[in-house]
Amino acid sequence: MGMTGQELGRNHPEVEKIFQQQMHEIGIRVDRAFAFLMLIQWVSCIFLGASITPFTWVGQFSGSLENALVGLVFGGLFALPPIYCAWVLPGQKITRYIIAIAQVCFSILLIYLTGGRIETHFHVFVSLAALAFYMDIPVLWVAAAIVVIDHGLRGVLLPISVYGESADVEWRWIEHAGWVFFENIILGLGIQRIRAELREMAFSKFQLIEAREEALRFASLKSNFLSNMSHEIRTPLNSILGFSDILRDTTLDEEQREYIGTIHRCSDTLLHLINDILDISKIENGLLQIDHHRFDLKELHQDIHKMFSVKCMEKGLELELAMDEGIPNHTLGDSYRLRQVLTNLVSNAVKFTDSGKVRIEVYKDREARLYRWHVKDTGKGIHYDNIKKLFRSFYQEDPSISRKYGGSGLGLMISKNLIELMGGQISVDSKVGEGTTFSFSLPLEEA
Repeated sequence: MGMTGQELGRNHPEVEKIFQQQMHEIGIRVDRAFAFLMLIQWVSCIFLGASITPFTWVGQFSGSLENALVGLVFGGLFALPPIYCAWVLPGQKITRYIIAIAQVCFSILLIYLTGGRIETHFHVFVSLAALAFYMDIPVLWVAAAIVVIDHGLRGVLLPISVYGESADVEWRWIEHAGWVFFENIILGLGIQRIRAELREMAFSKFQLIEAREEALRFASLKSNFLSNMSHEIRTPLNSILGFSDILRDTTLDEEQREYIGTIHRCSDTLLHLINDILDISKIENGLLQIDHHRFDLKELHQDIHKMFSVKCMEKGLELELAMDEGIPNHTLGDSYRLRQVLTNLVSNAVKFTDSGKVRIEVYKDREARLYRWHVKDTGKGIHYDNIKKLFRSFYQEDPSISRKYGGSGLGLMISKNLIELMGGQISVDSKVGEGTTFSFSLPLEEA
């Protein structure tokens, strides 16, 4: 039978590459840990040689100085090569084997320096358990083989150096070897299980990478599609808007003029929606560029004021513009995007305010080196639970808003992203029945 899609995926070369990278990273971390352990064991061997060994059977032949020298020389012989490999060749197979051999050699040396105390034999089992962190079964068996060969040779030729006694212990090495093999089997089963889990993690990571690449490809296709479609739609829409303006200037009766007005408003709304969708696509794909140039900050705000004055007069609203006297005429930034943000915020304020006023405040925060804006209205306000949802795409607080006021729910999301792209922040403060204040800041430079 053929392999399923998931089985084929698990055997993908990229999955194996990710798995090997994981194992390499684990190897590096374990190498560094063993490098410190080698230093500690080396110092311990010198200490044991000077203080403990003279009181064992070895003391019949040598004293503290000689045994301290044994710990110094042999400890250094076992410690220095793995320390060097751990820092020069971290994560390499040769480093693992050198560390494994050195570690069990330390076990052998410690057993000798403590006069074959049975408690010291536990160092062998601890060493094997520590080497299991490499997740490499052959490394364990190399270490186990060295321990068994050492115990076999010394157990027959010089058993007192292994067990601290010499009578009736020649074959005890077989029992020790059995326990070493038993531990290796248990550790090997655990390693196989963990390696299988690591391979599953590698497969999951591979799937995430593939999904991300697919999403990026899809996003790129979507962006290109939206760009092309918006161009194709805007061309006839601009023609409709242009001809509706021309037709409005001709002799029309009241009903025809109303129809032309409807055509013009609907076309204009559709054009704004297309532009908003295209902006969102650019933001999502990181393609929207912020242009830094010199512009007249005061003139920009005066234009905004003029733009909404007529609408406010129609609704009986006051439109106030308050600018700090210390604001310079010219600054450096993206005037087009700032105008877009202010247009969105002031448009919303005028749209949702039926009585009272809309106020635009601008001032320079000299301490923070920022320019701050407040767009305030005396409209119906926003419920506290809905404030955090305002900046989502297509979100509107009330389903009836789109029907009553128009709009797509994209403006605030675009404004938030534009402000953050320009290095600023935006916040909202609102009370139901009292009004709403949108505040944002931007780090504009004085020109």
